[in-house]
Amino acid sequence: MGEISLSLLTSAGGEGAEVVYGLRNNDRLANMILNNIGEKGQIKRRLYQRRLPENPNKDYYYIIRETDPRQSLLIEYGFIDNNKDLNKLQNNLLNYAEGVVKAVADYINIPYFNPGQTIPEEPQEENIYIVQKGDTLWSIARKTGLTVDELKEINNLTSNTISIGQQLKLEKEPIEQNIYIVQKGDSLWAIARKLGVNVNDLINYNNLTSTTIGIGQQLKIPQTNQEYYTVQRGDTLYSIARRFNTTVDKIIQDNNLLSSMLSIGQQLVIK
Repeated sequence: MGEISLSLLTSAGGEGAEVVYGLRNNDRLANMILNNIGEKGQIKRRLYQRRLPENPNKDYYYIIRETDPRQSLLIEYGFIDNNKDLNKLQNNLLNYAEGVVKAVADYINIPYFNPGQTIPEEPQEENIYIVQKGDTLWSIARKTGLTVDELKEINNLTSNTISIGQQLKLEKEPIEQNIYIVQKGDSLWAIARKLGVNVNDLINYNNLTSTTIGIGQQLKIPQTNQEYYTVQRGDTLYSIARRFNTTVDKIIQDNNLLSSMLSIGQQLVIK
């Protein structure tokens, strides 16, 4: 559709509003604008195109001629040497301008809201934060009860730079049960020993062609008598133990934990 360029003017020598549109465009938008100005109380004088005398293939007005491919229009709200128009322009110019805004919104098919009308907020997904003007990772972390490092980890951010309108996840996406995510220092043998499965079963179950694995790689775990739980925001060893009807000491022992500290996204074996 291209961009739209509007030039808003007053003229002399008549009465009412006029719209000039480019030779390269049809009159649809010009007509919508003139009709809206008319609905606001101004006389609709005319809409037209004007050609350059020395080259009729070109627009007369520079601002229309030299702005291709934009759809450029000249809008003349009234005539300042006409007392009726002068009075209307002094009292209703903002209304006329608002009519133009509505016409453009309708033309490009976007919602239009009257001045002073409350714009409805778009529903925000649960566990999603939309960055606002003035936000930083530190201020968002403070609002959401997370740490900056947690926000960066959940959203795979490599720097502290964020932008207005950016969507930040506040929780990691749930991990499918019986899926293990390879951590730093893992090997197939260490994972098999930790989860109580056979290395060859791991290889075959995941269609691996070698024993090489990478950090972040997801491995499907053959069914065993244990589950895998991904730590969520607010979890503690005590709350997890209660949920799975086990004990804190058993979780620490089964996962070779050195302390009771947990981090969001951490995977625990629950036997």
